[in-house]
Amino acid sequence: MINFKKAIGGVLLSFVFLAVFIYAISCTSLFLDGIYPKINKESPLGSVSSAVFFSAEQPAVSLDVDAKAAMSVKSYLSGENKIIFEKFSEEKFPIASLAKLMTAIIVLDSYNLEQTIMIGPLANSQPPLKQDLQLADSMAVKNLLEVMLIKSSNKAAYALSELMGQEKFIELMNKKAKEIDMTSTVFVDSTGLSSQNVSTARDLIKLTNHILKNYPKIADISSSKEFFIEGLGVMENTDQLLNEMPEIVYSKTGFTTEAKGCLLLAIKDLKNDGYFINVILGADDRFLEMKKLINLNTTHK
Repeated sequence: MINFKKAIGGVLLSFVFLAVFIYAISCTSLFLDGIYPKINKESPLGSVSSAVFFSAEQPAVSLDVDAKAAMSVKSYLSGENKIIFEKFSEEKFPIASLAKLMTAIIVLDSYNLEQTIMIGPLANSQPPLKQDLQLADSMAVKNLLEVMLIKSSNKAAYALSELMGQEKFIELMNKKAKEIDMTSTVFVDSTGLSSQNVSTARDLIKLTNHILKNYPKIADISSSKEFFIEGLGVMENTDQLLNEMPEIVYSKTGFTTEAKGCLLLAIKDLKNDGYFINVILGADDRFLEMKKLINLNTTHK
């Protein structure tokens, strides 16, 4: 009788240990499932739609580009950018008026394009162009956007940010940069005049992808050779290459003494689908150096 009780007790004890063991394995599995799917599904590295990837499409090209930084990629706007050429693409440099592209994004996100803005004293105090706005000029947001992108008007850029308030506007610029995963980019003003407006060639590729996918109006305006603005007349684009290359679909120039010549543009791949996106930062002759990248694009297979 005693042996029978011990046997029953042993069996019950075995079931208890087995149940505890199964429960422990189950908990461990749930714990691991709670970690790894989060990494794979939510991390920018695990989602094509939330991040831009860079991969080498061919061996490094030997090219003498006289600029602080440069980059050329083939993009289908699907998340992956195949690198054709790069030079110091992850180094931070001042970007001058390329910052106005982010200004344009915040304007389109936040404003009624038909709203009228008057040029106040602070906007008027920004470095002027030969053909520019004047104190007390009134203009619709959509026209100020055109003046800013085509002529790179600092007065237009400042007036647009001033409508909301400088601090709030700059905050939104930096917030949007984070959303686009521009991890090495900082904006301190809407004009790009400060050398503290910095970015990398790679981040600017990400910005271009985002604009081409979501803001066709910016691409349409920036790639126009000229625009007629009532009160200012015909305004010619600051990108000289637009007169030579009709396949350019998006463009922005920039220049300050510290940043030197900057140029960001995209051209349609005439042989296949997709775009070639090219960046030049810190060049004495931004157009000449950009042509070197475009020549790579035209010979690309």
